[in-house]
Amino acid sequence: MHEQTSVMVTGASGFVGGAILRALRASGRRFVAIGKRPAGAPADEVWDSAELLDRDAVAALMTRHRPGALIHAAWARSRPGGLWDAPDNVAWRDAGMILFEEFWQSGGRHVTACGSCAEYAPGDDPCREGVTPIAPQSLYGKAKAELHDMAATRAAQLGKSLAWARIFYLFGPNEAASRLVPSVIDSLLRGEPAKTASGMIRRDFALVDDIGEGIAALTGAGVSGAYNVASGEAIRLRDLVTRIGTIMDRPDLIEIGALPDRAGEAPVIAADVTKIARDTGWQARTPLDEGLRRTIADRRSAFFSDDGLFSDDGLFSDDRQGPAQL
Repeated sequence: MHEQTSVMVTGASGFVGGAILRALRASGRRFVAIGKRPAGAPADEVWDSAELLDRDAVAALMTRHRPGALIHAAWARSRPGGLWDAPDNVAWRDAGMILFEEFWQSGGRHVTACGSCAEYAPGDDPCREGVTPIAPQSLYGKAKAELHDMAATRAAQLGKSLAWARIFYLFGPNEAASRLVPSVIDSLLRGEPAKTASGMIRRDFALVDDIGEGIAALTGAGVSGAYNVASGEAIRLRDLVTRIGTIMDRPDLIEIGALPDRAGEAPVIAADVTKIARDTGWQARTPLDEGLRRTIADRRSAFFSDDGLFSDDGLFSDDRQGPAQL
């Protein structure tokens, strides 16, 4: 793609969207960020807002900016009880398709959209694009999978390119406090026990900044198809939590087995990342302990600031990473 092509990023003030912006800044790419402009955003950055569930507002947005590429990271906001089976998922599926249509009709060429590992059928082997069945177990996963099918068909009809980034498990600065890694960190910062279940299930975790770079790499390469964007390595959740306790010098506060296991959890959710490495050269580069140290330092700084601990705007979250998931 041409170096000067502007990239529009939806959900830019969210957890994943913020990481995508950091990657674009580092690469020198011009972008239009759609979301609430943060206080520390550089003065020369272009930020805008629009109601993405309103077709007229989306059409006006495209007319104002006419981006050459679109990264779609926005989704329904999280809420008490989680997003997993919330009806909002259907509205955002439909809004995503309208967003892509308006983008393509305004002359845009390439879309990179955030999908989810929740689209895959549960299994013991690493999820592989085109091999692991698509059989989502939740309304969230179903909505993502349906949007991918519709968008891929339409992109082919129009001769456009669409990269579908299936994101696995994330952690990092600015993550919502209710999710697994920050909830454990915050408990230890308060000097309180971090209670977990058995933690025998394994998940593919990556630092959100690495994932932001992976999504930017898909856009830069202009590739089409579904791509796993993950670390490619799964860890038992009890081991992940234990590492946090060790790094923070509070292993005594980690109480594994204090909570019951959640019924129906897949034993393993991991990614095969061969395809994205082959087609873009990207791979997650931050060692787990380094990523945890960064996250701990960020939350410790916020904990002792006047503002207190921050929270995420929930634009991309499956709400399945709270303490009970262990």
